[in-house]
Amino acid sequence: MWSVCNLECSHCYVASSPRNHALEALTLAEARRFLDEARRFGVEHVYFTGGEPFVNREIMPMVEAAIETAPVTLLTNATQAIERHLDELERLSRAHAGRLALRVSLDHFERARHDAIRGPGAFDRTIANTRELIRRGLRVIVTSTPVVFEGTPVTQEEALDAYRRLFDGGAEIKMIPFTLRMGAETKRSGPPGPPPFLTERQMAGARPDDFQCRFSRCVQKIAGRLRVYPCPIIYDDPDYDLGSTLEESFQRVYLAHHACHAFCYKSGGRCGNDGARQQ
Repeated sequence: MWSVCNLECSHCYVASSPRNHALEALTLAEARRFLDEARRFGVEHVYFTGGEPFVNREIMPMVEAAIETAPVTLLTNATQAIERHLDELERLSRAHAGRLALRVSLDHFERARHDAIRGPGAFDRTIANTRELIRRGLRVIVTSTPVVFEGTPVTQEEALDAYRRLFDGGAEIKMIPFTLRMGAETKRSGPPGPPPFLTERQMAGARPDDFQCRFSRCVQKIAGRLRVYPCPIIYDDPDYDLGSTLEESFQRVYLAHHACHAFCYKSGGRCGNDGARQQ
């Protein structure tokens, strides 16, 4: 994970932008270190997120190294940064059938609603590149944020149908739980306030495996140091630093961060950032 992105979306949970270098880009050598360790522990899936993964100059060598270890998913906005890698992505997808997926963020199926968040022209570029990925035979999972339910009387099934029509059924559609809210109240902007108190009764319907921090870890590079965190929504917070290796990170994680409330508790006791488990 790194925080640099070619876009600056108004609702970004981790405030990624072209100027945010809080989380530095990993190098291939650094990624290999964790891949080697992950292999020892029987890793089942490798997930590249950001920011925007394709702004990292070493992303494709990292993907190639990772895909030898486990299936790989990349979360992308599918705009300018991905375009120079289309041939390599197609080659890897053909060479490793069923082991590569692109998870494309598309906030709304309407151009104006999407571009209001991501900037003019973002919708058309994402649509064009996503269709090209599908044409080349890659597995594409289009992910919609809860913005699609805000201000318009649309049901979840109607939204799903609208997304499917954009890609002639060639993409899988994933709807982030509409119980989440997007905007200033969830965007990272300075130190968070204390998380709300929740009782055991409020979490009675939750299962441990519903939470991403139960089965995954996120590697972050902060001030030149490689650290492991429980999930990509929590970053650069010493209270949630789990160590410098995967083995060190195998410890109890307490769901007491403000992001746990915004993503997991508001989803009815289910992790709202469940991409890795959904592949």
